[in-house]
Amino acid sequence: MIATVIGSTGLTGSFLVRDLLADSAITNVISISRRSLNISNSKLTEVLVSDLAELPTIESKIRGELYLCCLGTTIKAAGSQENFERVDHAAIVDFAKIAKAHDARSLTLVSAMGVNANSMFFYNRVKGRTEDDVKALGLRSLIIFRPALLVGPRAELRLGERLATMTVVPLSRLLPTRIQKSLISKAEILATRMLAAAKAAPPGIDVIVAKDI
Repeated sequence: MIATVIGSTGLTGSFLVRDLLADSAITNVISISRRSLNISNSKLTEVLVSDLAELPTIESKIRGELYLCCLGTTIKAAGSQENFERVDHAAIVDFAKIAKAHDARSLTLVSAMGVNANSMFFYNRVKGRTEDDVKALGLRSLIIFRPALLVGPRAELRLGERLATMTVVPLSRLLPTRIQKSLISKAEILATRMLAAAKAAPPGIDVIVAKDI
């Protein structure tokens, strides 16, 4: 199987690419990103884009069977709400449309807790619109993961997330496992679950919340 991944330089995406390259059932991994992964592997094909708005123009280069989306940013990193929407809505929907055009076996998407297209919070509202628009495409198999606070070794500094991690992680250790999972999600485990779900390709729409990751 050929796996096409976007968001592969991020926290979850980097673990996911590692797992895909190690999986004997995956014959080729197509990574879409704005910078190289700097990985030497015969199974890996990198498609570099300077702007995610280019996605529709590279459709023929990213044909796969399993599509996996770890794309996501923050308003601070994006620089504005408009730029945030370009990544967390427009680019993700474009990627999903390509998966649909190629009759993908499955599309697996990382979303977030609390998503709601009618939310009073901008972040949750955009994420909710994204989920709704992807669901409306009618993909053969759509698996949406809604993790809690993602933890793991980030290459970039996200001060807000680091402060939250410093508070939430020690607290979670005092709580039962199921409650822990509602507070934090380990990126490495999320990546493993994403790959398993993508390969299983359950028909229709499957939403997996943090406590079940």
